[in-house]
Amino acid sequence: MANLTKAINKDLIDSILPVFGTSRTYVPVWDEGQKMFLCEQHESAAGNLYYKGVRFCDRIVIVEKVGLYHWLTYIDAIEIYAFNGSKLELVQKRDYDKVYRNENFIRSESESMLCDYFEGMLKMQNRTMSNSELKEKAKEIIDGCYKSFLDDDFNARLTQIIPQIERK
Repeated sequence: MANLTKAINKDLIDSILPVFGTSRTYVPVWDEGQKMFLCEQHESAAGNLYYKGVRFCDRIVIVEKVGLYHWLTYIDAIEIYAFNGSKLELVQKRDYDKVYRNENFIRSESESMLCDYFEGMLKMQNRTMSNSELKEKAKEIIDGCYKSFLDDDFNARLTQIIPQIERK
């Protein structure tokens, strides 16, 4: 039995980190420093690297479209998706012209986008809420998206969320 377990674990590790020349099994990469999954990495003909960064909580999914040009990291777009049952719906998107990527900027923009979404929905429903309440709620939700995947209580709906993001 010990040999079977060792063989299964070896195959698992080999599929995640294969030997040079062997294809890697697709697995989203968790980046603890950025508190997000790195997906859809590709290199342009000019040698620049692009990827999608995905973070989520129980209410929203945030997708960052990031480009690495030489030694600088830029944000090309931020998208916020809301859950509609088990499907995702795009509710806010902002495109940027190679704005330097900074975590404080990403958080601030995400909170602002979420506030804009809340304000629009409140207007459609002919309801009101103070700006301070909207900002507090948006900050609380965005903070929830920065939880570490390595924490024991992380919401593990990843297998349902990642395939939907990849189709977008």
